[in-house]
Amino acid sequence: SPIWDTALAVRALTAAGMPPEHPAMVKASEWLLTQQIFKPGDWSVKCPDLPPGGWAFEFVNNWYPDVDDSSMVLVALKEGLADTAKHQAALQRGINWCLGMQSKNGGFASFDKDNTKEWLNAIPFGDLKALVDPPTEDITARILEMMGAFGHGLDHPVAVRALAYLHETQRPGGPWWGRWGVNYLYGTWSVLVALKRIGEDMSRPYVRRAVDWVKDHQNLDGGWGE
Repeated sequence: SPIWDTALAVRALTAAGMPPEHPAMVKASEWLLTQQIFKPGDWSVKCPDLPPGGWAFEFVNNWYPDVDDSSMVLVALKEGLADTAKHQAALQRGINWCLGMQSKNGGFASFDKDNTKEWLNAIPFGDLKALVDPPTEDITARILEMMGAFGHGLDHPVAVRALAYLHETQRPGGPWWGRWGVNYLYGTWSVLVALKRIGEDMSRPYVRRAVDWVKDHQNLDGGWGE
């Protein structure tokens, strides 16, 4: 997971106060830019008119860039580049690719758009039941966080549909489920971070239900686990 890990490292160093001009930050950001994918992949079957511009999870995976890594990289570059204007074309291409992957229900999946034919999981291919890639709350949150980082607000058409999806998928008691981490804590903190970043009123009842759910599930030793 070198691309994912590097993006997280850049964001962590930025949060810790390391300036974008630091040699380590410059080298990491420039490396992330070299990993952007400019060739169509399997995702282009559903989006033939969408120009490529995403990032993958690992090395040499040009067929499968994903929205999760791409949005994380874009936020890392926004926070970690000394001169974002110099790389505006690459950043905008990445943003456009991510936003173009929105599914019909307003949510986002990781690798594909509207890949929701659940009958495929009945094929005895394996026991993971992972032949489909439906939209999920954690990936949708990642997109909203990225949009907020680049100055988009709640009134953006993509954000309006994504927020409606999150309202529909919030579980009783307040949490959201996450597919790419385990599971409700991951999904819930992802959504809360995204809502804050894109400018949601964090005093709204649905937000407070989620916050209360996280607080209520703290372990006796002070940590959290699921």
